[in-house]
Amino acid sequence: MFALFLVVGTVTCFMGRTLFRPVIFIVGVIMATSLIMLISYSTFLSDNDKTWVGWVVLAVAVLLGLLLGYLFIKFIKLGAFALAAWGGFSFALLIYNAFLYKMDSDVGFWCFTIGTAIVFGVLALCFFDHILIHATALLGSFMAVYGIGLVAGRYQNPFTIVEMIKNGTITSIDPVFYAYLAGNLIMYVLGFLFQYRQKNGNPDHDPYERLRNQRKYY
Repeated sequence: MFALFLVVGTVTCFMGRTLFRPVIFIVGVIMATSLIMLISYSTFLSDNDKTWVGWVVLAVAVLLGLLLGYLFIKFIKLGAFALAAWGGFSFALLIYNAFLYKMDSDVGFWCFTIGTAIVFGVLALCFFDHILIHATALLGSFMAVYGIGLVAGRYQNPFTIVEMIKNGTITSIDPVFYAYLAGNLIMYVLGFLFQYRQKNGNPDHDPYERLRNQRKYY
């Protein structure tokens, strides 16, 4: 997970616009796999100790992820929406974990994160190039730093933070998380600046128009 998140995150952060097609395919794979595994381990896998069941679920999740990645490439607007939405979701997770966790509400958590994701996704359809750059820089920086946090430790999981507060396991966010957040912001800024430099150096490269024109020949 560390290697996967670090490599994919770094590439997405700095090359999200240039490598639009492979990026939305990878996003589809990871998105579907993560969602299925999250649901599975929250339900029937939570009390299942059979190893083979976990591997079967993972294999099915990856296959469905490959299908979703293909659909994102086939339907460009859907892929752009999903890519930007995941970037917005990552941004919302950071903000919630840093400041809004005191709401202590599962409903508030999901409303805020999903609402932010939808806003980013819709904006991507209206301001494709700019939102693509910022969303991929956000998503990539989140994935890379999260991968580091898995190994370095003391990176609190935003999906379980509300439950931990309710159970009294923690009462506040570990200050080290804010160091991770600073790393996120620095990498995000470097990522979108690098992508804008690429855009200015090659203004005729429009990934959305290029992919849409390619479809006319098939």
